[in-house]
Amino acid sequence: MAKFEGDQNVPSEWLDSYRATLNPHPTGKVVKKRYPFRMPRMQEGGPGVHPSQVAQRERFKKAVSNFKNVSAEVRSRWYAAEPPYSSFLWYYNYFLMSSLVGNANLNQGGVGVIKSIQFVSKSIPVGGDEAITITEVDPTKTVVMLFGNSYIADKVQRGTDSCTDGSTKTVSLSPNVDPAICEVKLQGQAGFQEIVDGTGDGKWGGFYVSSLSTTQLIVGLTDIIGSASYPFSWEIIEHKAQTVYPYIKSIAAEAVTISWPVTPSVAAVIGAIVIEYI
Repeated sequence: MAKFEGDQNVPSEWLDSYRATLNPHPTGKVVKKRYPFRMPRMQEGGPGVHPSQVAQRERFKKAVSNFKNVSAEVRSRWYAAEPPYSSFLWYYNYFLMSSLVGNANLNQGGVGVIKSIQFVSKSIPVGGDEAITITEVDPTKTVVMLFGNSYIADKVQRGTDSCTDGSTKTVSLSPNVDPAICEVKLQGQAGFQEIVDGTGDGKWGGFYVSSLSTTQLIVGLTDIIGSASYPFSWEIIEHKAQTVYPYIKSIAAEAVTISWPVTPSVAAVIGAIVIEYI
């Protein structure tokens, strides 16, 4: 204990050290040694102490003990910069982060960091922006993890038509396609056979893709004989298949709104884990 006269003037470069060792607000011109990390005797037990306070302090003391055995390399992960002198933020950060690990189950001590966990699900339409109702939370202290997905299917167009040999046939497409990712399949054949002195001889031809654009498919038939017309079938597969994962558009007190980054082919049931921290 020390006494002083006049104004107390502590240089800024010594302020952190002063606050860590002496009481910052002296009374009666008396400066006393500060014991910032000793639990006041009134809180050691008794009717005024809540059991949760004692449990929380025990978890913190355990984190402090564990931190002393952490290597310098591992310890550097728990703080981005050196905290103020004797502030013990190292222990505080380690306590918070270590409490999160393995404590998603409220029965395993996660109540020290996690306030509530909710499991919800809902069918999200292709238009997205669907709200899932939840029990009230503080959005600023809540994170949401999503599970599930939808997809975009390949686009397929099919049809039949006919084409005269030696010419082409234009097939209109609806909806439009992207030729760069399209596969075209044609089925059909054309030809004839001549009988000369009891032997067969003739000519056969096939259908082919003359061109493909966003709006039309042009099918050609090799020149066989004259101008006969032959039927064919066609199929265009636009390879657009991909998996579509949802995202969280917003978190409100009583609802989580989910949407899609691109429009999927079908609706999908999406599950969500909503975690609110203290």
